[in-house]
Formats: sequence, structure tokens, C-alpha cells
Amino acid sequence: MSLPKIYDWERVREALKLLAARFPDDFPNWVLIGGGACWFYRESLRLAKDPDFAPPDCTAAEEQIWLSKDVDFMGLTEEEAAGLFQAPFKAETHTITFEGLEVDFLEEGLKITLRDVFTGMREVQTPDFTFFVLAPEILFAEKRALLANKERPQDRLHHALLVQFLKYEFCADLEKPDVLDSDAWVLRARVVKTADHEFFASDARFNQRLARALADLNLPNHKRIIHWAKHHLPGYTEAP
Repeated sequence: MSLPKIYDWERVREALKLLAARFPDDFPNWVLIGGGACWFYRESLRLAKDPDFAPPDCTAAEEQIWLSKDVDFMGLTEEEAAGLFQAPFKAETHTITFEGLEVDFLEEGLKITLRDVFTGMREVQTPDFTFFVLAPEILFAEKRALLANKERPQDRLHHALLVQFLKYEFCADLEKPDVLDSDAWVLRARVVKTADHEFFASDARFNQRLARALADLNLPNHKRIIHWAKHHLPGYTEAP
């Protein structure tokens, strides 16, 4: 069986670039979600070249199912999107066709709401345009809910990637104490542990790296992370 096309991050990036150019006043209000957002974190993890946490390998067939649409956003209702794009919202695919792209606008997910999106988005600057992407911990919580309620093979791929990315980011942030935002770190950890109670208890390598980084935290504003670790990181004890 032949595979007609393989998605990659460049395809997603070009779709974003096109939409940013066509809708310069509206595009800044949209937040990338779904497979495209997961692919952004996949590419970010690939570029990080972390020795412990790399993007999971995918077969050619798995690459083919990574995206169910070209790009998914939150930020418009279906009616608003159809009016802006001057094209019908197709119920069978839940997309609008625009200049060869299949574009989706989701009003809410199983877990995520518009409030979550606009309080948990990240700004990404490229040489050509700027866009917003949903934070990985919120994507992770949504993927956990999808896995529990639906049977879609792409969700397993996205979930596996987000696990790796989040482990990398939790460690990498702790390893830069001078710029570490303790409140933000703990908030992300809480979101992830609420979605998966075993996230911080199922990978010895991850826990050991966190513990090494925690041992080097000594600034007063790091106390909140130390307190969190004592209660939620198996085997962790504060250094005397």
C-alpha cells in the first residue's frame, strides 16, 4: 500500500505562514492546538538534542496519521470561522477548505476551554511571522482525556511525544535556576500530575535527573518547588 504524502513540520509552518499573511488582523487571536501543536513540540524537542529525552520514532505509516487536518485552532466559533473564510464549515470533516488547506476551529475540547487556551498559550516568533501555540501541559491533559474516551491512533502518537517533551522541559527548566520561574514550574507540574498521577513516579531516569537539578536550587524563590518535590516526587528528600 502506497502512502501518498508524509506530513512534516515544514508543512504546518507553511500553513501557518499562509494564514498569517491572509488574515493579518485575525491570525494573532488564534491559538494552534491539536496535531500541529504537538508537531511544534516534536520539532522543538528534536532541536533540543537532549541526551535523555528524544522524540519517539515513528514509522512511515504513523507519520501519515499524525495530522487529521492541516491545522487546528481555537479562537473562533464555527460560525465566525465560516464567515471570515467565506467558506462552509464541513460537518463530515469538521474543517473549512481554504487555498488547499483543511482548517479546523474547535470551540472546546474534552478538557480545554477558551479560558484555558488564552491563559495557557505560548508565543512563538519565527523570522516570517508570530503565532501562538497551546502550552504542552494543557495539550497533555486533553490527550489523556481523549485516550480515555476515544479510539484515535494519532492521539497515542501525540501523547507519547508530549510525555517526552514535558520530561525534557521540566528537567531543562530546573537546570537553569537563574531564570527559573518557580510558580510557573509548579503550576505546570500540577496540571500534568492531575492528568496523570503516575507521571512523576514511572521513570527512574527522569526522577534522578530532577533530583540532581533540585539539589542545586538554593535561591529563596525556589522554595515552592522544593516543597512540591518533597510531597510529589518519589524518593526525594531535601538536602540538609
